[in-house]
Amino acid sequence: MRPLLCALAGLALLRAAGAFAAAEPFSPTRGDPARSSSCDRQAAVQGRLDVMEETVEKTVEHLEAEVKGLLSLLEELAWHLPPEPLSAAPDLLGNGE
Repeated sequence: MRPLLCALAGLALLRAAGAFAAAEPFSPTRGDPARSSSCDRQAAVQGRLDVMEETVEKTVEHLEAEVKGLLSLLEELAWHLPPEPLSAAPDLLGNGE
């Protein structure tokens, strides 16, 4: 459970850092100022979306690996569980009791 919480906390940090890192400075271009401003905003938004998409993909890959690891641990533990307390003990000596 702890690795999952760490992964989720890391996702939150990556998301917050990615939003700030993806912000592009405004660079004025020649031509119609209204159109240039609109294009710049769209390019900035697209850049941010690309960074967020990449971050989400990496996080999903990491979480998939964590879940696979946890499932294999649970599977291994299930094989080593003692028999149920109310179940009949196996007759190892063949006494039939």
